[in-house]
Amino acid sequence: MTAGYTFGDTQTAQQRLDLVAAVFDPPSRAFLVSAVPEPPMLACDLGCGPGHTTRMLRSVTGARRVIGLDVSAEFVRAAGVSDGMEFRVWEAGAPLPADPDLVYARLLLSHLTDPAALAASWASQLAPGGRLLLDEVERIETDSDVLREYLDIVVARVAAGGAQMYAGPLLDGIDNRLIVRDEVVAHPVAAADAALMFRLNLSVWADWAARRFGHDVVTRLDRELARIAAGQVRCEISWWLRQMVIRQDR
Repeated sequence: MTAGYTFGDTQTAQQRLDLVAAVFDPPSRAFLVSAVPEPPMLACDLGCGPGHTTRMLRSVTGARRVIGLDVSAEFVRAAGVSDGMEFRVWEAGAPLPADPDLVYARLLLSHLTDPAALAASWASQLAPGGRLLLDEVERIETDSDVLREYLDIVVARVAAGGAQMYAGPLLDGIDNRLIVRDEVVAHPVAAADAALMFRLNLSVWADWAARRFGHDVVTRLDRELARIAAGQVRCEISWWLRQMVIRQDR
């Protein structure tokens, strides 16, 4: 079920997740505000990393108890301990804590095989009336040849681990009788932030990319990403996020 962390769980990977948290906080918060009408008793944050989304989940929803779950023991340790929140090591195919009434997963399914089946399994473990919120990438659009080249490479890297980076379209496999909301929203991102995220990712699996695409390609791509990150090249990039709500009515 799990393909592991494509981008690693090193200090560099945590730095990337710090940036991801800042970049994607606005659309995630807006999604939670609109999709969670009242504070849940127990919320679970799947693929919590070092805890950014877990803290956001509690802050926005007012959940009385939140459990962050992640495959990386390193990230679970980094998340620390907070009042009303706990963090546990967990694999995507393992059972969830008993009867959560809210489950949230952001940018997790791109690390996993068979996303629709996993999502259906998570939904089946909700308390009656509970909600599963999925926040995944439908597509990424950019006018930059450099950023497009990077995206082509990372798609191949994710596929090498048995998963698919653009997990949003795969959610079409979920039984639509369970779905109460299904939207794709645009999220423009500053090119400098995108290039910095991409450059941090590339540093983690540069050896793999060099073997697959050539050392010269990786060196050139890193150099060009650095220029965009420094604001020396003007370009645009937008994430299109699929935000889905699944309700358990059993």
